[in-house]
Amino acid sequence: MSNSFLKYFFVLFFLMIVQLKAIAAQSIGSVLLEAKVDRNKITIGDLIRYSIIVTSDEEIEIQMPTLGANLGAFEIRDYDDPDPVKKGGKIIRRREYTISTYDVGDYQIPPVTVRYVAAGDSIYKELSTENIKITVQSLKPSEEGDIRDIKPPLVMERDWWRTIRFALAGLIGVAILILVYIYLKRRREGKALIPRREKLKPPPHQVALVALEKLVQEKLLEHGEIKQYYIRISEIIRCYIEDRFFINALEMTTGQLIGALQDAELEKQTIDMVESFLMQCDLVKFAKYIPTAAENQQTTDLAFEIVESTKIVFETESDGSEPDVISETLESEDLKMRSPEHAEIVTEAENGGESR
Repeated sequence: MSNSFLKYFFVLFFLMIVQLKAIAAQSIGSVLLEAKVDRNKITIGDLIRYSIIVTSDEEIEIQMPTLGANLGAFEIRDYDDPDPVKKGGKIIRRREYTISTYDVGDYQIPPVTVRYVAAGDSIYKELSTENIKITVQSLKPSEEGDIRDIKPPLVMERDWWRTIRFALAGLIGVAILILVYIYLKRRREGKALIPRREKLKPPPHQVALVALEKLVQEKLLEHGEIKQYYIRISEIIRCYIEDRFFINALEMTTGQLIGALQDAELEKQTIDMVESFLMQCDLVKFAKYIPTAAENQQTTDLAFEIVESTKIVFETESDGSEPDVISETLESEDLKMRSPEHAEIVTEAENGGESR
């Protein structure tokens, strides 16, 4: 056997080993896991298509990630779970997420774990995806620009803007004189320049309870409008938290809102109720989760319980009767619903009430 033939044999053998190692690096056993995005650079609010693809033998049992998978700083805006596809003796499973974020910077989609077990085996094994880096850029345009040539002299036209400015100045002067005249007249009559609205805004819990009762009476769940029902009930509770605790709840994600409630040093039981309620709403709104009738009733009851357990309770009058609207002490200039440092409020709790 010649030396050239031996060299050819060893080179071929080496290439086969390299090829086998490359195949082993892409899969574990008979399962191949891939994770990819349609783009790695976006601006604030843009949507990203995040895909998880699992290719396996037919006898392999696969457990895909949960509906509310942890995707780090990214919110799940939509979700798609197509049926498995058989191709070339393999089963291909896909899970598609539409995600976005509203913060600028470099972020990573954390690993997502898939469990699998072979036929006849009772021990599940795990595969995890790699971190995927996403760069989120601001919508602010670049201040850098090209250096341009000096523009040629322009032919001066009639300055209409100057005429308009003089006309506007004259109108503003007349308007000021009219306002001064009205002010002096109303002052002589003992009236304020702008009439004050005497009717006070009802407390947040009254507004929330009326809205919840109205939502239940609309019977959206009975008509199959489940997602619309969860959007409405979530908005009612977020509006209540915003007016009750002075937190910008409507503009926050669930995680940000829970963090704000913790910073406000609310009771852990209250925070747990709000977190459980919002997580259930997010699953229905963003992950297309279809809850059972019992879960719908549980979510509705939890919304009422959040309002009832955190509502503002005003001191009753001396004869023990509770005023129908708001006590006359609320009409004082020192006590306003939007100024908690000037108002004495009592947060109702299960132990009989606790002052905040």
